[in-house]
Amino acid sequence: MANASDLRKAAAINALLSTPAPVLPVKDGDPILPFVIGIFDTFRSSLQPDVPAVRLRRAIAAYARSKNYLLASAQPDAMRHDATGTPVTPVDEADRLSAQLRVEEIRRERQTSAEAGRTEEVATGPSPDK
Repeated sequence: MANASDLRKAAAINALLSTPAPVLPVKDGDPILPFVIGIFDTFRSSLQPDVPAVRLRRAIAAYARSKNYLLASAQPDAMRHDATGTPVTPVDEADRLSAQLRVEEIRRERQTSAEAGRTEEVATGPSPDK
């Protein structure tokens, strides 16, 4: 399900397109739908004039690297969707496994970061604004 961060990333993609892509979430709790392979070309065909394609590529990459996108891709029944939001093909096993591994890596990184922050606070005392 989409959260505020996912919505910002989806809005960044839609802002580059001449018409919003129905495959992208627009409100909190909307489902995150994995993209078909090659969706960049579909989106590029509706890119607003004078917008460099590299901006679109970066926006799509940021969205597709998000934890919730990866979680959606990691589900056993995950389907890839075209730009209209229509399910087209299942996420293949290798991509699903890769997404699962990346989600676990993100969780470990966040846990390590949180633990480091707590350790630093214990060593130096709470920050003055707490």
